Order: sequence, then C-alpha cells, then structure tokens
Amino acid sequence: MLKQLLPTNATQWEEAFADAFDTVADVEASINAIRGTKLVSPPASFLPFLVYEYGLGELRPYVPNLYDLIDQGIDWQRIRGTHAAVAMGLGFISYIAAIEEALARRRFWNSFQLRFPTLPAADAPDLDRIDGIATLSVPKRSIFRRGVHYYDVGPLVADGGTKLDGSRLEAESGVRLREGGPLWSFGRPQEASHQLTQAEGESVDNWLAPVGEDLTWVDLSYPWTEATFPWTANGVDARAANLAAWFLNRTGYVVLKGAGGVIGYRRLRCAHPVENHLAGIYTVGGIKYLPTLAGRRVYLAALTGFGDGTGQVATSVGLAFNVELAVGVPAGRLWLEPDDVVAADEIATTIVNIPLRPTVREDIKFLLRF
Repeated sequence: MLKQLLPTNATQWEEAFADAFDTVADVEASINAIRGTKLVSPPASFLPFLVYEYGLGELRPYVPNLYDLIDQGIDWQRIRGTHAAVAMGLGFISYIAAIEEALARRRFWNSFQLRFPTLPAADAPDLDRIDGIATLSVPKRSIFRRGVHYYDVGPLVADGGTKLDGSRLEAESGVRLREGGPLWSFGRPQEASHQLTQAEGESVDNWLAPVGEDLTWVDLSYPWTEATFPWTANGVDARAANLAAWFLNRTGYVVLKGAGGVIGYRRLRCAHPVENHLAGIYTVGGIKYLPTLAGRRVYLAALTGFGDGTGQVATSVGLAFNVELAVGVPAGRLWLEPDDVVAADEIATTIVNIPLRPTVREDIKFLLRF
C-alpha cells in the first residue's frame, strides 16, 4: 500500500523501505472486522458505549437487557412521539396496552391513560418502567395520567370548564405510588362456588334438614310466615329458597387469611338470592345470575380497597357473619383489622393465593348453593 504512494522516480532502497514498514497487510483484516463488530455481535463491554452513541441513555433505567435496547432502540428513536413508540417501548418489557387520550374539552386535554388487557405482574419495578417508557415515548406536552385494568371508575363529566375540575365529582379511581406519579387503578376477580354444609349452616343459625320433593305445608321446620317462595314449589326448591333468603340484607364480611392468621375483614357490598338468567347482572364462572327473592342460590361479593392488607399473601378467603366488633370500632367501617373483631362465625372457606398489592382491588365473589 505504501509503495504505491511513492513517486515514479523512487529508488529501490525507498521501495524496499516502504515494503518493510507496510503493516496494512497484517492489520487490514482486523480493521475490516472492527467496522462491523458493533453491528453484528458486539461484546458486552461495547454495550454502554453503544447506548451512549445511539442516544438511548434515557431508556437504559427501564430496559434491563442492553442487547434488546440497542437492537430496537434505534427504531424507537425514529418513531418517538407517536403511539407506535409507546407500543414498541412497552414491548421492551413484554407489556401491551391501549392508549386512551383525554377528551379535547377537558382541562388536561393533553393527558392519556393506558388500558392493560392483563394485570401487570408486579408493582415494582414494572410500574416504574411502564411510567418511564410511556413518558419518554410521547411528545413532551403529553402527560401519562393513569394505568387501568379491570377496575375503572371514571370522572363524572359535568362541565368543560374549571368550576368542578379537581372536585370529588371529577376524581377517578386509582392510587399513586409516588407523589406526582400516575394513578394506577387495577382490579382482579376472585370467584368461589361453595355448597353450604350442615355444620356451617348451624354455626350461623341458618340450616334446614334436606327434604324430598313432597314437602307439605304442615312441616313445622319452616318459618312459613317469612317464606319467599310460592306454595306450589317442591320441597327441594322451597328449602333452598328459604335458606338463601336468610342472607338478604344481612351484614357480613369476606375474611382474608394468610400464613400468620387473619389478615382482615372486608364488608360485603352485595348479598342477594339469585337464579341463573341470560339477563343477569352478576357473573360467576362465566354464568350470569339475576337477583330474585325466590332465588335458590346466594351471590355474595366484596371489593377490597386500595391498600387493604398490602404486602401480605392471602391463602384463603371465607365468609363471616354474626361479627362482634371490638369496643370503639364503628359499625360501618368497610375494612376491619384482626383486632377489630372479637368473634365471628366463618363459613365457605376457600383456598386461594392472592398477593395483596396497593394498586389492586380484589373483587371477591361467592356463589353459595344449598
């Protein structure tokens, strides 16, 4: 290579000198290999420098795998500021979500929320990563306001101005994990179908011995003055309807227990006799149920609050009735700590595995059969 740069009147000594010091032949292969090393299979030691070179440093705290960040980060940079960038960024951490922009007439018209088809696996570090990636992927003027799954109570839109903005009416469900961060509003259904046993029924003082089809009105084991079923009902249906009616408008709780004992009690928000019906408003196991006074089953449900039992794992759930509260505990309190309850009769205990998280409300539903 050097010999070719010599003038035409170069002497043999100069040509020999140039050949002796020409190292191109020795290093040319290495030089060509270096040119493509960072593109084909860069060693791990190269990655921090490549992240800096491609301007991907902002994403580094949220994408732990630097190979993935470098492989896809350049494409993300090209579409940054679009919905597609949000989708690609969430894909870095194996999540998908639909973007829902705020109404243009709202005060915070430039905000948006993410609706997740599945519950994020964990609060930390996943939610911090989602927040960081979403914020970096959208235009600077856009604000990531909220993440939602299953439990979503939106604001009551009463005006387009500022009179009601910031009031309780226009609040939306969710909880913040840090000051100034987005709201997270998640829910998770937990369903149980249980056949009431004699021991359980007697423990809450609601039990009738099984009867045959030919029950007659002279059977004195029934409180006929309180019956909600027709006199033409057969014995099996009449018994079930009578037992189910006991739960109507009765105060009860879902009790959550862990390895260390009772975690807490959540007050029932619904306890009503039901029958399966296509127009039903309650769903358990994919079957719809309609409230009716003559129902032969009972639908019972409780919705835990954000923060109830946070950090603990519920290994069983059940129903508690005839609950005696400790002195000074308000009767209307929705969540009771173990020390708030002096005594209670528990039925329908069901084995579960529920890690209680501050961002998730557990929708616990029971279907009692008789």
